[in-house]
Amino acid sequence: MNETHVKGSEGNDAFLNLVDFKWLMAGVGWRVDLSRLQIDRTYIDECLQRALRSNSELLRERSIELLGLRPSTDAYSR
Repeated sequence: MNETHVKGSEGNDAFLNLVDFKWLMAGVGWRVDLSRLQIDRTYIDECLQRALRSNSELLRERSIELLGLRPSTDAYSR
């Protein structure tokens, strides 16, 4: 299983970004499991893709920001 964890000094900001994302998703009717969102790369991809296709401009913008926090940066590690 691929696992992704928030870490480092930016961890608190990353977690808050995930919480914001969760509530934006809830606002358009999509439930997000915050615990799973932090550890399951496939689930992260599914949620972000769904959000990018939403009618909510704010949700799409947040998704683009979160894509900048993907495992290729220091905010996440395997």
